[in-house]
Amino acid sequence: DPKNTITANAVRWLMNHRESGHWHSTQETAWSLMALTNWITVTKEFDSNYSWATALNGALLKSGQVTKDNLTETATMNVQNKDLLKDVENWLVFTRGAGKGNLYYDAYLHVTLPVESIEPLDQGVSLSRQYFTLTDSKNPIMEIQRGQVVRVRLTIVAPAALHYVAIDDPLPAGLEAIDASILTDTQVPSKYTIKDYNERGWGWWFFPHIEKRDEKVVLSTDSLPAGTYVYTYLARASTAGTFQVIPPTASEFYFPDVGGRGAGSVFTVKP
Repeated sequence: DPKNTITANAVRWLMNHRESGHWHSTQETAWSLMALTNWITVTKEFDSNYSWATALNGALLKSGQVTKDNLTETATMNVQNKDLLKDVENWLVFTRGAGKGNLYYDAYLHVTLPVESIEPLDQGVSLSRQYFTLTDSKNPIMEIQRGQVVRVRLTIVAPAALHYVAIDDPLPAGLEAIDASILTDTQVPSKYTIKDYNERGWGWWFFPHIEKRDEKVVLSTDSLPAGTYVYTYLARASTAGTFQVIPPTASEFYFPDVGGRGAGSVFTVKP
């Protein structure tokens, strides 16, 4: 039935676009669960009864039998990257026998890169991050003595207006953000100087929700007009070491394809 095929493809698309067991937003998760519940009822998924098997490059990975008693159980298989064939195609095959029910599967390839080699990505938002000492706001640094305070400057460029946007700025593991919320307000300043820019940035009043967590600083707002924004905050170098710093990221909550990321970096706290 062409209609069933289209619906099955929609279900497959929904399942493939989960993030850690849920969808991107609360609305997406609620609507997806309602749609999948209706699909299960119509297709009588709970009456499933079939055999299955999966193989990689001709070698059996795992096989089994699906019944209504084990329908909700998940079979997990892991293959190390070093065990994949090099310079040729790898064939991952899923098969199912005759019987009621549908076979669902996910396949993921996880690879890692040195964080300092991650380049910026602009998909509607441009991000950059720099570190400075308190006495020099012109020359960025990538190392500092333990116990000193660092001024972090996060620059956000939005060519078009954004809605319900969240910006995450991960901290180096050796730094901890200083809560200076007592000095922060969301009012447009009546006067503005270069000192204000160096110490506080520009356009912070567009971000009414700012969280300083252990591992990152989060900025969020319901509406962000097109423009360039500079947000600065303080962090104390508390632990010595050389730390890989995850890039800052930005995305619209209900349209996650709109966003961007900055560059990865390495920051050193000297003992």
